[in-house]
Amino acid sequence: MPSLLWSQNENNFTIFGHTPEVVSKQLYKSLRKAKAPNDRLVLLDSIAVQFLPSNNADSLFYYGTEIKKEVLNLKNSTVLKDKYNLKALYYRGLGAQSMGFLDESIGYFIEGITLAEENSIIFQRFKLALAETYILKEELEKSKAILDELKPICIAPKMLLYFKTTLSNYYIYTGQFEKAEQLIKNTLQSIDKAKSLKVFLRLKTILGRLKRMRGQLDEALSIFYEIKNQTLNEGFFDIYIAITLNEGEVYNVKGDYEVAEMILSTAYVNAIQWNQLNLEQRVIRALTKLYVSKEDYRNAYHLKTKLAAINYKVINSQNQRFIKDFEFKYETLNKEKKILTLQEDKVNKEREIEYQKTIKYAILIGFFILLIPIILLLIVYYQKLQTQSLLAKQQEVLSQKEMTSILQTQELELVKNTIVVQNKERDRIARELHDSIGGNIAGIKLQMNNLLDSNPEVGTLLGQLEKTYQQVRDISHSLIPNEFKENNFTALVKNYIATLKQNNTVVINFDAYPENAVNALSYTLQSNILNIVKELITNAFKHASANEIDLQISVLQEENSVEILYEDDGVGFELKTTTKGIGIQNIEYRVKIFNGKLSIDSALNRGTVITISIPKQD
Repeated sequence: MPSLLWSQNENNFTIFGHTPEVVSKQLYKSLRKAKAPNDRLVLLDSIAVQFLPSNNADSLFYYGTEIKKEVLNLKNSTVLKDKYNLKALYYRGLGAQSMGFLDESIGYFIEGITLAEENSIIFQRFKLALAETYILKEELEKSKAILDELKPICIAPKMLLYFKTTLSNYYIYTGQFEKAEQLIKNTLQSIDKAKSLKVFLRLKTILGRLKRMRGQLDEALSIFYEIKNQTLNEGFFDIYIAITLNEGEVYNVKGDYEVAEMILSTAYVNAIQWNQLNLEQRVIRALTKLYVSKEDYRNAYHLKTKLAAINYKVINSQNQRFIKDFEFKYETLNKEKKILTLQEDKVNKEREIEYQKTIKYAILIGFFILLIPIILLLIVYYQKLQTQSLLAKQQEVLSQKEMTSILQTQELELVKNTIVVQNKERDRIARELHDSIGGNIAGIKLQMNNLLDSNPEVGTLLGQLEKTYQQVRDISHSLIPNEFKENNFTALVKNYIATLKQNNTVVINFDAYPENAVNALSYTLQSNILNIVKELITNAFKHASANEIDLQISVLQEENSVEILYEDDGVGFELKTTTKGIGIQNIEYRVKIFNGKLSIDSALNRGTVITISIPKQD
């Protein structure tokens, strides 16, 4: 164990571990510089995502909490607030689950379920995470109810894999070993290992654990040896610890106590260093069992004490009342929906009764004390003044907001009209230059050609006039590019691709949908899209070594956007290690001009997919 020093004595254990770096320093640097809440949320989310493969409990919980705090700084953006609130709850739930705070984790997942859109992907993620947590708590009936509910709706490929993984765990915890093994083997045969590597390795680990539980120890070790180093190299540290734990338990059963102790000690160190409290508890139980087998009761006692301390820490770190309240709300949500209307009616009636009582008491007292009604009238009048004042302030705020909105709308319309006027003026000037001035110069040329025979010196003037005529034509053509005059943009792209095919064996497929909508885009947007297409195909020829390229340009009317989808079957590249070339930088610059979004998905020997979304320009 080159990165581990483990020693034990009568009272405690001393450990030294290593925390792998999974996030680039550039992201942290960008986060420190970012000031706007939107930018900080994007960076915080990007960093948190980097910790998902390793399931780093501390980091997931920390960045989930930071996202929650930063959401409070957002103004007038309900959609963004909802989106990042759900992300914060998901990260905090996963972090709490890995740290062993299962009740707290349940609270976050239930809150996420109540906020997410029903049956959406994020809703399904929260449900599956909740089912996993109930399995860890061995509350299997609750887990089964959730899995039964999710079975007909988890149909997206990735969610279906997550569902099958959770269902496999449920079968193991309930002793249904045959069902578990059949489900795991069927899933492993159909899974795309390259696209879902962590799910694949997790299923293999579950299968190895199942073999161990069924007494097939050599088969279990064979599975663990096959995938152990890969989980470490890929940064799946939670799976790596689980494999190490299972290996130690196998060697303990086989009676090889020295090897079992070394392996379980490694798992214990890593569980502490990576704050996998749930796994740490399981490792301590396995070590305790090992020392009992060796009749080393002193170390077994120390580990029992350590386990009790961890359990105490878990209990005191959770707000039980808060969690139970969320759990109760979740279980009674449907009932609350049904009685909500009745409750509102009841409250309104109670208010009406209280109001009537107040009036009656005021009248009765008024018969005896004249001063009390006067005081009441003054109080009511004062409250009315306060209400009117508050309404006036609110009306003023609303008026200011409305005025600001009107001014912004007017400014936007002014900008749009300015652009339209500029384009029309460019077109008019181009046509005037071409038709009027160009026509006049052409007429003069004809007349001077008649004088050329009798006046040879006219030839020099005629040459200068020809240059002037060409300059006028060039200026008019630069104002309206000749290739876009007919608005047949798709023909330009097809002609460009046809030119490339003459000298290359690469198959290039191009589709535009709907074609008339693509041809109706503005000249400026068409010109930029054509340049982007040229950059994409040029990059493919230079670097991808592809046999086939698919290119699609679509105008989505409902989204009011232009979508560009590029895909090749080339050699691909590693996004984390490859420096962006000038071509990609040019594409990013052109997309940024139109407030668009660029996404690149590539891996070695898996080709490249690039998606570009640009808001449609009026």
